[in-house]
Amino acid sequence: MNPTILFLIAVAAAAVLCGVAYAVMGKGGRLARFEADRPPLDLPEGRGLTSADIGRLTLPLALWGYHVRGVDEVLRRASAALNERDEHIAELERRLAEVPASTGPRVLYPRTPPGGQPLGTGRNGSGEEADRGPGAAG
Repeated sequence: MNPTILFLIAVAAAAVLCGVAYAVMGKGGRLARFEADRPPLDLPEGRGLTSADIGRLTLPLALWGYHVRGVDEVLRRASAALNERDEHIAELERRLAEVPASTGPRVLYPRTPPGGQPLGTGRNGSGEEADRGPGAAG
């Protein structure tokens, strides 16, 4: 084989390899990135997840197993919902601990003493006793 042809083939191969290395390092422009196709998740937007949302969810399948990005999104959203719920429970427990404990039961309704009239009512049925003088007949 002619040495000139071998030299030209070697130069052409080196030029192709240099061009590929130049493009791979990002100096020859960038290739477009496409998101992998997957079916949309049936999750509500704008609110936290509930147990019913997780119960009716079907994870997207890929060629070998589950679709990684779909499962990652479900786990991220479920984790955020659980963290929000834990913070809410901790806040309620903190507020409950701040409430002073009472010594006896609280009475939320008026009681009737043995005399027959509810406490806080006068003889005339109003909330005050009628203002009667010392000689007034009752």
